[in-house]
Amino acid sequence: MLNPSPIHATPSLEDALLLSASGTMLPIHRRILADTETPVSAFMKIRNEDQYGFLLESVEGGEKIARYSFLG
Repeated sequence: MLNPSPIHATPSLEDALLLSASGTMLPIHRRILADTETPVSAFMKIRNEDQYGFLLESVEGGEKIARYSFLG
């Protein structure tokens, strides 16, 4: 079994704590290799059934595969 790679999110935890002091929302992002994860499966892992959530995907032109996915 492969070990999952460590999570390297941007901004770092330290920077996020500093930036969050001045507002109510802070976007955090992470790049992942998408050959083992789909946007829907990632969303199902992070969603909270008691809260609202979203999954947005960008598709350029007539492509059938999204280049970016936004989850929250």
